[in-house]
Amino acid sequence: MLLLLACTSSSSESTPKEESPLRVAILSDTHVIGPQYTCCSENGDLDNSSIMRTQERLEDTIATLNAVNPRPEAVFVLGDIVHDAHVFATLEEYEGQDTAWSRAEAAFAKLEIPLYLALGNHDYDFSCDDPNEPHALTHQLAERYLKTQPYQRVDLESWSFFVGNSQLGPTFDHADPRCDGGTGSFGAEQLAWLRDGLAEGRPSIVMSHHYPLVMAKDEDHDGAGDFETVMAEAPNLKVALSGHSHRWIDFGVGYPFRNILVGGTRYDSDNFWIVELQRDGSDFEILDFDKPEWYTTCSNTWSYDGTVEEDPSHPAETGDCGF
Repeated sequence: MLLLLACTSSSSESTPKEESPLRVAILSDTHVIGPQYTCCSENGDLDNSSIMRTQERLEDTIATLNAVNPRPEAVFVLGDIVHDAHVFATLEEYEGQDTAWSRAEAAFAKLEIPLYLALGNHDYDFSCDDPNEPHALTHQLAERYLKTQPYQRVDLESWSFFVGNSQLGPTFDHADPRCDGGTGSFGAEQLAWLRDGLAEGRPSIVMSHHYPLVMAKDEDHDGAGDFETVMAEAPNLKVALSGHSHRWIDFGVGYPFRNILVGGTRYDSDNFWIVELQRDGSDFEILDFDKPEWYTTCSNTWSYDGTVEEDPSHPAETGDCGF
């Protein structure tokens, strides 16, 4: 049974790395804007107020992560890194310009921990009605400014982290009759990559921007299945982590695998988790599992200096909190 409990860490800086658990941090939906963004046409007051503070909140989160003791060995971000960021038609036009991509690059450059990024729908700025939006440009920008590929596998100790891309399937293909920019999909090639990787049997965590409830079903009719069926086949899958909803939601036993949605730093710089994994792959804990205000866009403030615990001295919540 998966253990997801808040606890106090006994690790310290003096503990040899090989004897202490592996630590990683998880965050999502940073939505960094550039100077070209015109406020405000988001979905209501909560989104309009939060979008103007995205870079500030991301930098606050990064400063907190850099100060965590013991420090995480990796940081994973679950997509929507930038927002309204497709302001030029070619990579060359972005060079030397102040944009959401360059601002995200500058913010993450302050992170002193290895970084791994998933891409989200806002990173593509995709519309089925606009066939001129090429995936290739997004991938060029992501590689140039964020040093990331469309999807990737990260092996740390006994663990495998599959950082997937839910914008590479038929629902994000202008030429496909199933095109629907509101629904995620992996595509046959990526599904095969994920299935083959999970079949190796290593303890695994799968990450993607979209979550199963908003992913295509039976997306490939040639036998590749879909995201949910591939995941359900893997007994070594420990948890699937997603963003996109902006809210903290634990689907519990609602799926054949554990699926949790992570709140976005766009709304609250406290919206991240510290996960501690046994290096032999036997178990893991989300140390600050009780930190989120569940089903909202906010978290409480916790302390990470040697122990992981709620910080009662912190002032009242100042994030953009809502359901």
